[in-house]
Amino acid sequence: MKTSVFGVILLASFLSLANFSSAQVVATIDGEAIGQDEFLYAFKKNRKENEPINRDSLEAYLNQFINFKLKVRAARRLGLDTSLVFQNELEGYISQIRKPYLEDDSAEETLLREIYARMQSDINASHILLKLDATASPNDTLKAYNFLDSLKQTIGSKQEFEEMARRFSQDGSARNGENLGWFTAMHMVAPFEEGAYKTAPGRVSDIVRSSFGYHLIFVNDKRQNRGKIKTSHIFFTKQRGREEAFQRAQMVYDSLKNGGDWSTMVSQFSDDNGTKHNDGSLPWAGIKQLPDDFLDIAHAIDTVGEYTKPKETQFGWHIVKLEGLQPLEPYEIKKTEIAQLLKRMGRNNLAEEALLKKLKEENNFSQDAESLNSIIHEISQASRSTAYESELKERVIFTHGQNQVKTSAFLESLPGFNIKYTRPQLIEFYRKFEKDYVIAYEDSIAPEKYPEFGFLMNEYEEGLLLFEVMQRKVWDKAAQDSLGLQSYYQNHLNQYVEGERVECLCTNNKSEQLRSELSELSIPLDSLPRAKPYISKEMGDSKTEELNFAKRTLLVSDLANFEMGKPQIGKWFEPSSLNAYCLVQNILPEGPQQLNEIKGIVMSDYQEELDSQWIEELRDSAKIKINKKVLKAISNR
Repeated sequence: MKTSVFGVILLASFLSLANFSSAQVVATIDGEAIGQDEFLYAFKKNRKENEPINRDSLEAYLNQFINFKLKVRAARRLGLDTSLVFQNELEGYISQIRKPYLEDDSAEETLLREIYARMQSDINASHILLKLDATASPNDTLKAYNFLDSLKQTIGSKQEFEEMARRFSQDGSARNGENLGWFTAMHMVAPFEEGAYKTAPGRVSDIVRSSFGYHLIFVNDKRQNRGKIKTSHIFFTKQRGREEAFQRAQMVYDSLKNGGDWSTMVSQFSDDNGTKHNDGSLPWAGIKQLPDDFLDIAHAIDTVGEYTKPKETQFGWHIVKLEGLQPLEPYEIKKTEIAQLLKRMGRNNLAEEALLKKLKEENNFSQDAESLNSIIHEISQASRSTAYESELKERVIFTHGQNQVKTSAFLESLPGFNIKYTRPQLIEFYRKFEKDYVIAYEDSIAPEKYPEFGFLMNEYEEGLLLFEVMQRKVWDKAAQDSLGLQSYYQNHLNQYVEGERVECLCTNNKSEQLRSELSELSIPLDSLPRAKPYISKEMGDSKTEELNFAKRTLLVSDLANFEMGKPQIGKWFEPSSLNAYCLVQNILPEGPQQLNEIKGIVMSDYQEELDSQWIEELRDSAKIKINKKVLKAISNR
């Protein structure tokens, strides 16, 4: 059913190619125009750039192009363009060639740079979350939004925000005022990240909708990205008591200051079993890869190789040693990693969303959100068939370009008929319907917007039609018409005359001994290939494993190495034109080659004749006009 909507849109993309003024037309076939731009696109495709346009070559090519167009018109008359197989194959081609035109690389590049720009800084934030399903009803959505909006009006400080978070937030970190700690770009869901980065420190964000629900964000602090850091540490757990852990840490620190060896201290005293046998070495770490309090301790060290006094974190006491610092990499290095993160986090659809947003803006997309919610609700209360029979189908669901798209189009896109869909299901179906429509509409105007795409799309369609109609009218006809092929051969015998020839059995074995013994063998000519095992046994030559025979037909005029200058049946010779040793099996006098010898050549010639006859019929039945003024103008360029 969906093709009834989008098929009409796509049809316009082909029809738009035929809208030319008379000044742009190089020829017409029964009034159907061949446009100058389309003709020149095809003409120049296989020519060198800036090669002068010769009038004779232009007219010759136009003659061929008219023949091509006549065949395509014949294919359309046969309905070849309406078959499902043809349409699916064409859509497969078009889906590939349209990618460069409909995939907005600039949108993805903009997104990558925007994320990299955010990575320049880290954010410490708290939030209040009201959980809300993505498919929540308009009433529930509005209720949650209004509650957060009223809450926002009462918040004037960080302390007030934390208090409200403890009271109302539905996240699991409410007990600490919903403090999320430090994060940077690509650590949070996209809407939350965007809201946080748009908000100044000490301020409350606008209400943000994510897949979790509605958020209010309080930005506690911002700082410059600190990059990655390499550290090692000696760890003292607080499981035996905080004070005892500190005393042990202080003792080890004093030992280090008095010349103690770092590796020895780590292996003897560290409670981190994962690093104590590796000098306490930790991997390179950035934000969120180690606890914030540990990273703060590490970044406070000024010099590589220095270590801290015992410092406390939520896990225990540490003596931290700085091993290295790595600032945020340049964009060109970081770009690939960001793109991979986008894909892994399911955020790579943001580039697609940016493209859809741009296409909507370009084509004046408009929609009443309240009306859409009402339509979705009403459909969810009935089956698709019931909804289609009601007045609901006439309601406009959105406007795009010059088109008012009615609810009936959306209903037609739904699978099944007497099925009652839930609201969440309908929302998902609608999102796909809207996206498909916007892309299909862009397809329809792409030939005008991107002329080369239009020509290429037309070229693919007409190329497929040409193949199908040639298959029916010429190639299959010639292959199946054995009497016609025989008749053509008999009527054109003079085209296939050859000089005196020899039929040979040749081997490429280069063994001189083998060749000598082969020439002395007395084996019936037609049995030689089958006699290979006997030859091998008689000669005792291991090289006969490579002994292979092939039949060849050679012109005597091309051969120089015959004894006494003439070929003799049953004699071996070595033709200078071949790296082979050959046995003459038969001598054919000068005359026409047999049909079975050259069937492929005759078939090709017969197909050409059928093609010529068909073109003549097509030309006789069509009214063709050539615009010589336009041709002259083109050739004078």
